[in-house]
Amino acid sequence: MKSLNNIQIILCNTSHPGNIGSAARAMKTMGLHKLILVDPITQPDDHSLALSCNARDVVENARIVVSLDEVIASSELVIAMTGRKREFSDRLITPKAVIPEIMSAIANDAQVSIVFGNEQHGLTIEQQERCNRLVTIPGNPEYFSLNLAQAVQIMCYEIYSNYNPDLTHLINPVQKANHGDSQYLLASLDKIMQQTEYYTKKNPERIMRRLQKILHKADLEREEADLLHGIFKQIQRKLGQ
Repeated sequence: MKSLNNIQIILCNTSHPGNIGSAARAMKTMGLHKLILVDPITQPDDHSLALSCNARDVVENARIVVSLDEVIASSELVIAMTGRKREFSDRLITPKAVIPEIMSAIANDAQVSIVFGNEQHGLTIEQQERCNRLVTIPGNPEYFSLNLAQAVQIMCYEIYSNYNPDLTHLINPVQKANHGDSQYLLASLDKIMQQTEYYTKKNPERIMRRLQKILHKADLEREEADLLHGIFKQIQRKLGQ
């Protein structure tokens, strides 16, 4: 995911080390790895690493800098994340609205910075003014309270779901039942219906054609066919007693 390396998540004046680890975990689950801490109030520690789970490499490789300016200088798109009313609130857009710009930027190998503020106070006016986009995550106006890591997760998800929405890595490989499996099932059913006298006053050929149609519609997997094989064998054993 080379293009995602052009995106850096910047946390400004973070006050709780656990939030650093949780944000790192949120990032890595969505394919992002570049974490920058601007003048953190507390440094990453063992608590950060514990909450990062398998994303401790993101924490360990995080850059710690003194000022925001030095890490956004080469960024084409600098996004301020805010949940507060600001002087320029008319410029506010949602994560979904800014995603096309992010995708376009990284496709052209441009740098993107996404900037989050302090947990209690958010971004300062000065930090916000350094950014050329102002983004807020919409929520319930009567109660809207996301912690830092949750906000990072939502933004990273929006990026990843547009960059790589593929789910094939989560889907187990499936082996379909073959024609021979279907014919064996039909033969077993035929024997059971004969043994139970189901065919009395019925047309066996028509019934078998309908059962064949049902099996075609079912599009059985091999495991499903094996399950039915086992059930039919047991029924036949019991009928034979």
